[in-house]
Amino acid sequence: MSDFELESASLPQSSLSDDLPPVQPPSAGFIVQLFLFPALIVMGVVAIWWMFGLIAAGEQDWRKLLQDLQSQNLMVRNRAMYGLAQVLDQDSRRGEQGQNLRNNREIARGLADQLSIELKKNSNSRDNVAIQEYLARALGMMDSLDAITPALQMALEPQRDVDIRKSAVVSLSFIAGRAKERGEPLSDAAIIDSLIQLSADPLPILRQSSAFALGLFQSPEAIHQLEVLLENSDPMTAVNAAIGLARSGSTKGFPVLRDSLITPAAVDTKAANTTAATEASGDQFRVAKNVLKAVNELAPKFDPSQRDELMPLVEELASKHPEIRIRVDAEAALNSLKLAAKTVTPAAP
Repeated sequence: MSDFELESASLPQSSLSDDLPPVQPPSAGFIVQLFLFPALIVMGVVAIWWMFGLIAAGEQDWRKLLQDLQSQNLMVRNRAMYGLAQVLDQDSRRGEQGQNLRNNREIARGLADQLSIELKKNSNSRDNVAIQEYLARALGMMDSLDAITPALQMALEPQRDVDIRKSAVVSLSFIAGRAKERGEPLSDAAIIDSLIQLSADPLPILRQSSAFALGLFQSPEAIHQLEVLLENSDPMTAVNAAIGLARSGSTKGFPVLRDSLITPAAVDTKAANTTAATEASGDQFRVAKNVLKAVNELAPKFDPSQRDELMPLVEELASKHPEIRIRVDAEAALNSLKLAAKTVTPAAP
């Protein structure tokens, strides 16, 4: 042992304890002040820096991507197309914090011009069709309809690939749907005329999508065509027409709405676990959800006999449908029907 160790060891234990100050554990408030507050400040600074950096990068990105969209290099052009769509999607997700690129006419014209260029090539190669389809769908993110109408109308022409035509209709549905939500329904005569022509196409998928799109436009011609489509041999086309009429407050699609609420046979997933079965199941879900929404909105406008026909069908969906989302929507529609039955005065004979 060293002298220090011997000397320390010889001191009484009580003497050591008396000489040392009492040790108190740190309080929770002290720990918060010491660590949490500085961390929050740092995080706030980083968040502000990231937000402004993101906005600045987005401003730079879309202009550069718009230039690259005109490149003769296929890889550069494709990268610009996908990148621009991503920038638009991210800006849309930021809402009021974004740059409102959806209304940027420069971007709308750039995408529309490029689609027109690609369509004029009249090439049915797999790569070119994919590019045209992607551009047609990207235009659905824009709200400057007058700037993109010529390109979308060109994409709807009969000689185009079915996927390109369908993509153009989907984009028109998105644009018209957003306008309707803003309380500014679209009534572009040229677009409506193109959709009316498409609704008579031999391919059911094009009739279905055009019927859905027509229901989002405000026009006597669109309403008339939807009434015609109620008699279409394709059930999905007829349902989309009935839903479209419901959006304008018309109950003329009642027979179609009623028949579509009859619960279809359940899909045997063990025996029919195929892509077709999955798509059929998805179609049934979408039809049920949209029809129930239409019934909910039209409940006060149905006559008593129509409500009496709908109630047991809706009640069965509310209690037995395997999808909880459908049961919730059915319960809401059922409540609307019951409320309308109590409050709406029957029409005089």
